[in-house]
Amino acid sequence: MLAKTFAGILLGLPLTLALISVVIWIWPGSSEAVTLPVMMAFFPLWVGIMGATYMFRSGPRAWAWLAVANLSAFAALWVAKHTLPGL
Repeated sequence: MLAKTFAGILLGLPLTLALISVVIWIWPGSSEAVTLPVMMAFFPLWVGIMGATYMFRSGPRAWAWLAVANLSAFAALWVAKHTLPGL
């Protein structure tokens, strides 16, 4: 249980940051209009990710899946920043 908790806290934070950054980066039009509402969704999304870690069977599975999700989210952010016109 403790491993799942730490996985949600330590890997959920960068995952949330990456997901919100991707949404802001790929949003059509002006990003200034969407930045505040998306940033307000940061904490509920992080809490949702932390809560979802308890659905895994074990702590190592939670760490592994969240690590893969982090890699995927940051890869999507990197692709968006290098291929889309952006801010």
